[in-house]
Amino acid sequence: MTIQKRALVLSALLALALVVYGAARHYSPALIHHVVEQSLIQKMPTGIDAPEARLRLDAVVNAEQGKEARIQRLLMISEYLEKIQRLTPEEWNQPDESFLIR
Repeated sequence: MTIQKRALVLSALLALALVVYGAARHYSPALIHHVVEQSLIQKMPTGIDAPEARLRLDAVVNAEQGKEARIQRLLMISEYLEKIQRLTPEEWNQPDESFLIR
């Protein structure tokens, strides 16, 4: 294989890697949001429906200013949800959503 062919293959691989990296960077906030949303739905107290959980999560996350702050809030919520088996009705009914803010 000549140097030119090797350079062509290497540049094609580099271009593919850059496209994959760009796509992953672009879609990672949406993926994080989806995973946290599904975790919240799984750990909700009985009697709460999924649309209500989605609306509440969106309200808490969208209250943050800036993309990085929203991602940090989602990661904090995820960390809290990892530690518990299930949300209690008292935690869910807190008016300030402090269970989502910790």
